[in-house]
Amino acid sequence: MPDPAVPSAARNTGFASTMTQNATSASWGFTQPDCRGAAALLFFMDDLARVVNQYLGHGQLSDEALADAQKAVDALLARYVEIEAAPDAFNNERIGLALETERQPDGTMGAQVALRMSPRLEGLIIEAQRQARPAAH
Repeated sequence: MPDPAVPSAARNTGFASTMTQNATSASWGFTQPDCRGAAALLFFMDDLARVVNQYLGHGQLSDEALADAQKAVDALLARYVEIEAAPDAFNNERIGLALETERQPDGTMGAQVALRMSPRLEGLIIEAQRQARPAAH
C-alpha cells in the first residue's frame, strides 16, 4: 500500500522515497495534524527548504539536479493541495526554481537557487511568518 503521507504525484514520478527518506529525523510538515491555514504556510516553507536542500545542497547546482528538484517541489505543492492545507494559498499555484548566478566578493561567479512564486502566495507566507514571530518588547 502506498505511503499516504507521500503525494500521489510523488508516487507517480518516483519521488516517494526522497520525500520520506529522512522522515525519522524530522517529520514532514504536511503530516502534522495542525497543518491548516497559516500554520500550513509555515510548514510548507520548512518542507520546501528541506526539498531544495536535499536536491540542490552541497554544490549540486546542475541542470539535472534543478529539474529533479523542480519535480519534487511540484509533488510537495500537490500534496499540500491534496490535503487542503490552505486552499486559498496553494490551489492553482506553481513554485518555480531557477539558478541565478552572481559575482562573489572574490570576483568568482557563484550560483544560487531562486524561488519564483506569485506575489499573492509570497505575501501570504510573509504574513504567516510575521504573525508567528513573538512581539518584540
